[in-house]
Amino acid sequence: MKNILLIIIIFLLGGLGVFYVAKGDAEQAEFVIEAPQEPEYQITEHIVEDGDVFAVIMETLGFDYLETMDILEVSSSTYDFTSIRVGKPFRLFKTEMGERVKLEYEKDSEEIATVEFKNGKYFPSLVPIEYETETNLLAGVVSSSLWFSGLEVGMPEELIIEFADVFAWTVDFSVQTRKGDGFKVLYEKRFRDGEYVGIGRVLAGEFVNSGTSYKAYLFEDKDGGPAYFSETGEAMQKQYLKAPLSYSRITSGFSYARFHPVTQSTGPHRAIDYAAPIGTPIMSVGDGTVMQASWNGGYGNFISVHHNDTYTTEYAHLSSYARGIRRGIKVKQGEVIGYVGSTGWSTGPHLHYQIKKYGTLVNPLEIELPPGDPVAEDRRAEFESVVREFDKEL
Repeated sequence: MKNILLIIIIFLLGGLGVFYVAKGDAEQAEFVIEAPQEPEYQITEHIVEDGDVFAVIMETLGFDYLETMDILEVSSSTYDFTSIRVGKPFRLFKTEMGERVKLEYEKDSEEIATVEFKNGKYFPSLVPIEYETETNLLAGVVSSSLWFSGLEVGMPEELIIEFADVFAWTVDFSVQTRKGDGFKVLYEKRFRDGEYVGIGRVLAGEFVNSGTSYKAYLFEDKDGGPAYFSETGEAMQKQYLKAPLSYSRITSGFSYARFHPVTQSTGPHRAIDYAAPIGTPIMSVGDGTVMQASWNGGYGNFISVHHNDTYTTEYAHLSSYARGIRRGIKVKQGEVIGYVGSTGWSTGPHLHYQIKKYGTLVNPLEIELPPGDPVAEDRRAEFESVVREFDKEL
């Protein structure tokens, strides 16, 4: 009898053990969360070719005319699909059953215009492109120009342009650059799916011009957008650019007595002439309103931009005007308004650039440009921390 009871007790204890083990395993299993697998889509890609229009591309991807028009209308406030560019990809995602999931168009290097398909309706949005980044530093010494010296140390062309833009309100690289000037740039290298795809943001930079050091640091402005500031927190961006075009050279400076090669007479030349190839883009040096964009005698094709009650800038001898530039149009600082030419009384391609202050012509190279807003006082400590971190890298 005792043996039978012992066997029953052992059996019961064994069963309880299994129960507790099973219960323990069940409790443990409750904490194991499997990551949902990404659904697999059928992807059809179309690269925009010369002559392609949106309607034809959509037809190629299987959309009929009414669907295409509906997508255009719904997306118009998010992105205008009629402004597609050659070389940019469209991608259509479908389920394994052939149902449309979404349409993507990489409009630029920063965003993808997306249209999702749900229950017969279209939902457009702009999605930021995600990159992996790493920080890189390049430095060099100017031998002839910033452009050629930058290329010599391995700076991509777009990085040289970005670097010059950061300092465009402080240094006129066509005039002030000297042999022996130094430069450093701390920037991001971008990778997508493990492949290098180009440069990202310029994080900080330094340009030493004739012994004077100018530094710039990336930080948020008062509106939360990206902006550059000096080490003391002053805005690098002024209300006006130092020069209306990049990488040119001055052939004739501001003078009250200059011999004119066309009129064969001596008179004042209260402007700056920048030599540059025909077609070189010309930028408005500040926000303003176009007061004239037409032929103006010896000035040839001519643009006048009224900025405020103090300043007006004028651009002469243009080969042509930028699209949409006409009297009454508002332009932004850095916006292309025309292109270098040799119209009017001109002996070769160049830009004649002049500034009026209270209606009187002044020397563009000597004018003091009003600055933008500095770093806000309540963010000064945060900015100084950013400066210290970037200075370690520089």
